[in-house]
Amino acid sequence: MEACVHTQGYRCKHFSIGLPDKAEDQSLTALFRHVADTLAADDPISMDDLIAISFETELGADAVSRGTFTIVFADQDSEAATALPSP
Repeated sequence: MEACVHTQGYRCKHFSIGLPDKAEDQSLTALFRHVADTLAADDPISMDDLIAISFETELGADAVSRGTFTIVFADQDSEAATALPSP
């Protein structure tokens, strides 16, 4: 996980998750299952802390498209977890 200075005025953390390159099933359904399984195994992220979810695809060297989700959420571990003042 990487820390952000701020996003939309909030201190946050983010991480990206995709299927391993060697996974036989590179379908969107398999990716959704992998994301759900990974999130269930970690500390849950509250919907109230969710800031953004993005999706992108990239063509691998083997000509297979692979998807990645990036999840951005409020940094509740930070002392400044509340909204930062607007500039």
